Amino acid sequence: MKKIANFTGAIGAWLTSELHPAGATYSSPNSNFSSIKLNGIYGTLDYLSIGWFGVDMSNPTNPTLSTSNAYLAQQVADARAQNPDMIIFALLAYTDQITADLQKIIADSILLSTFANNVASFLGNNGLNGFDIDWESPTNSLTSQQSGAWFNALGAAFGDTYYLAVSASSNQGQQSVDNLNADAVNANVDVFNLQSRWVSDPSVFIAHGINADLLGFGAYFESGVTALQAYQQYAAGIQYQGQSYPYQSMMSWRLDSSNWPFEQSQQLLIRQYMTGQPYVLEFDDGAILNVQTTPTLVQSIVIRSGDVVDAIQCTNVSSDGSYLVQLLQHGGDGGHENNPINFTNGLTAFSYVTGNWYGQQVIAQITINDINYPAAVSPSVSNQQMHQVTAPDGKTIIAFSGQTQYVNLAGGGFTWVLAQINPVFG
Repeated sequence: MKKIANFTGAIGAWLTSELHPAGATYSSPNSNFSSIKLNGIYGTLDYLSIGWFGVDMSNPTNPTLSTSNAYLAQQVADARAQNPDMIIFALLAYTDQITADLQKIIADSILLSTFANNVASFLGNNGLNGFDIDWESPTNSLTSQQSGAWFNALGAAFGDTYYLAVSASSNQGQQSVDNLNADAVNANVDVFNLQSRWVSDPSVFIAHGINADLLGFGAYFESGVTALQAYQQYAAGIQYQGQSYPYQSMMSWRLDSSNWPFEQSQQLLIRQYMTGQPYVLEFDDGAILNVQTTPTLVQSIVIRSGDVVDAIQCTNVSSDGSYLVQLLQHGGDGGHENNPINFTNGLTAFSYVTGNWYGQQVIAQITINDINYPAAVSPSVSNQQMHQVTAPDGKTIIAFSGQTQYVNLAGGGFTWVLAQINPVFG
C-alpha cells in the first residue's frame, strides 16, 4: 500500500544508463555503476528514477512502455540489495515521437485506459514501483486537458499499488506550467520533483494551483552544485506571497554522468545533511581497487585544503596506461583545490599531521613529494602530531581509507574535512 508520507523528507536520485569510462561495461570493476554499488551510494536513497523509457506502439491498439536500458534489471537488483524498501520509478523520456504517440493515445479514451493499465503491468513485471514523467519540451506541449486526462487515467490504473511522479521544468516557456492540469496533479501525483537547473522560481507551480506539499527540490550535481549548496536551497524552502513552504523531498540529478565521481561523493554528503545523522563518513578505496581485474597505481591525487585538509581524491591507472579507475572525492568542498599531484611510478610514502581543530580531531596537513598541503599547519590546530607512512617492500600506496568529519566553525558555519587517513597498499 503506497502512502504519500513515504516522500516526506525522502532522498532520491535520477539515473540513466550512461557508462564511464570509455570502453567500460556495466559490471566492469572500474565503471561508474560499480562505484555506485561498491561505495554504497544506493544505500543513501529512498527513491530512484531510472531512465529511459518510451512508448511502444508496435501494437497500435495495445500500447505499453518500452526501454532501451539494457541494465535495468541489474540496476534494480543492485539498488534493492542496499535498500529493499526503495521506491523505483521508470523515467519517461521526452522526444517528439513519444509526444506524438501520447497525443494519439490520449485522444482515444479506450486506448488511454489500455495504455495506463499496460503501464501498471509493465511496472509490476519489471519490479518497479512507479512512473516518473519528465515534464519538459516537447512533452510539455500537451495541453492542460490532455495532461489531465493522462494523469487521471494513470491514477485510476495505479490505485494504491503504484506511484506517479512528475519531474518538471519551468524555464521553457509558460506552457511548462500552464499545460499541467493542477487538479489532476493534486489528485494523482505522489511527488513533484522540480528540476532546479530549469526552475528559476518554484513558486510558479504553487501559483498555478499545485499543492505545495508535493514539491521536491532537484539538486543539479552534474553542473558542479555541491551538496551543501543544494541543502541550503532545500532548507530555504519556497517563498510565495509572504509565506515559506518547505520542500517535501530532495532529488539529485544525477549519479552517472561524465562527472560521476563528484556526483556520487555529493550524494553521500547530502544524506548526512538531510537526516542529521552523526556527521562522520567512513571511506575505503580498497573496496574499489581490490576488485579490479587489472592492478593499478596512483596516477594523480587532488587535495583540497584551507586551514586544514578538506578533501582528497585519487585517480588510478594501470602500468601500461590502458585502464583507468576514478575514485570518489573524500571530504568537502572548502579550502582551495590544489593542482593534481602526478605520479610516474606510483606513491611509496607520505606524511601527515593530525591535531584538534574546532573541537574535532582532523588531518591538519598532508605532505606528498615534499610538498605540504596546506603549506603550513594552521596555528588554530592544537595537539599537533606527525605521522609517517611508507609502503612495504614490493608494495605501493594505491589509495586511502579513513574518515571525513563535519565540523562546526566558531562564529557559525560548518565544513567537511578529512579526519582520518590510512594507506591502501597494493
